[in-house]
Amino acid sequence: MIRPGNSYRRNKRGQTIRATAAVLAEQDGHLLLCQLAKGEYAGFWLLPSASVEDGTMLETARRMLPERTGYAATALELVSVVEEPKTNALSLRFVFHAEVAKQKTEPSDTDILQARWFSREAARELLAERDVVPNLGVMSLVLAWADGIAFRPLELLDENALCPCGSGYGFRGCCGWDSK
Repeated sequence: MIRPGNSYRRNKRGQTIRATAAVLAEQDGHLLLCQLAKGEYAGFWLLPSASVEDGTMLETARRMLPERTGYAATALELVSVVEEPKTNALSLRFVFHAEVAKQKTEPSDTDILQARWFSREAARELLAERDVVPNLGVMSLVLAWADGIAFRPLELLDENALCPCGSGYGFRGCCGWDSK
């Protein structure tokens, strides 16, 4: 069971669990993405997301969205829970679909350079250019949105899956863990 507290927890079997809340915010056929300002992936784009450290997944998504993007959610609905392969940890990404207020405030998260709306075509171009954070869960979600694919309630992302960048290679050796 995942409870509020640290973003890493242990289940009854002693397995480490990491929970992340991610938001698919859509407006007029466009998807809201954030560009990282710092760290190893500075300049890369990703869905607005945050580790669940305090409160529920829904509370984390609701709080994180305006901090990272400046847009407040007017409605949030859980559309998918994605299990991502991790070494020695169970990593779950709780994906919420959001309707957002048209009015934007100034985001307060200094880890984010900017938030911008992308059309389906522009999202596919980001993936092709490998400008999306090289995480199978993030890339698969952006690709599924760009292709208009409905999300299943629980998805398992296998580390041997094909890379969502469209190269035809496996994720692990293309945009994933073994590539730099």
